[in-house]
Amino acid sequence: MIVSSLRRCSLCLSSHSTIPIHSPLPYPPLLLLIPLRFLSVNPNEEDSPTLSLLVETLGFTPEAALSVCGKLRTNNSENVGSVISFFKGRGFTADQIRSMVRRFPEILRQHPERNLLPKLEFLGSKGLLGPDLGEFISSHPVILKRSLERFIIPNFNFYRTILESDKRAASPNIAIAPNMRYLLDNGVSKSNIAALLHRDDTVLHSSRARLREAMRVLKEMGLDPKKSTFQHALMAVLRMSKSSWESKARLYRNWGWSEAELLSAFRKYPLCMAVSEDKINRVMSFFVDRMGWRPSLIAEHPILLTQSLEKKTIPRALVLQFLHSKDMFEKHYSLAHFFKMSEKAFLERIARYQEAAPHILAIYKDEMNKPR
Repeated sequence: MIVSSLRRCSLCLSSHSTIPIHSPLPYPPLLLLIPLRFLSVNPNEEDSPTLSLLVETLGFTPEAALSVCGKLRTNNSENVGSVISFFKGRGFTADQIRSMVRRFPEILRQHPERNLLPKLEFLGSKGLLGPDLGEFISSHPVILKRSLERFIIPNFNFYRTILESDKRAASPNIAIAPNMRYLLDNGVSKSNIAALLHRDDTVLHSSRARLREAMRVLKEMGLDPKKSTFQHALMAVLRMSKSSWESKARLYRNWGWSEAELLSAFRKYPLCMAVSEDKINRVMSFFVDRMGWRPSLIAEHPILLTQSLEKKTIPRALVLQFLHSKDMFEKHYSLAHFFKMSEKAFLERIARYQEAAPHILAIYKDEMNKPR
């Protein structure tokens, strides 16, 4: 209907022989008044069965369905219906199918039994079933475009060697495979890569240039890619801009750390560079100004910078103050260890002071329960 109207308009314009060829038209051409989105639509597409299926079966708005039809470039509504029925028959919700079609419209051109079924069966055999399968495919539908033999199975096997779990290996974002291989090729242990995937896989989405620079910097600092601290170092460096790194390093130097102490602290516990500058100032001020510690002692135990001041450090400091006032704290005992030990170990230590233990616990719990 739209196309035929355009043809009539063009004929009408060509019949006005009284208008000179090179003279400006006395009014804008009618074609310019027609919304451009209709120019890419096939004749009768607005009334096509495919568009109706998208609207009525999957809940697309007419505008969104029209956009999908334009990208799909097929009038084979029978195959489109078969694809929708195929996914619904396997427990996919309308929302999940709509998400898949929006992200990857070409999925509606796939042959259900020949192209789609073998891939879903493979993923299902590795533990992705029911809601898990629907959630994964709706988020990563482009995987169904990939070859089962040349891409899906080889990448699954690669992930399997890293994660040592069929179900977990079936679900990572396929975009990070090249970066994972790069880390492996450069000496990063499988356990570190698996930990990165578990803790924060966003760092594995970094550009190759940024990842390469991070690896260069960390190796120059002497960090071993096979040690568990390397994963934390990589996260710290990749999450931070160069200016932020330099600002925090300057702050530590202002508190009295030498370059050697700064490097040593980062090697021991890289997350000391991930805390905010405000947190660095508050922790250093507490230990140096209030507790009277040497700054180098904190550099020897950088984990203290990442612990909660309010929920761990200050309550234990009050207990330590009480023990000193009663001359009960053993002089040979490590002060840093007193703040670093686990909650269980800390409570067991307090229990040794049988007569004073109830009072110590009261001090500790009162400080822990204060509103912040």
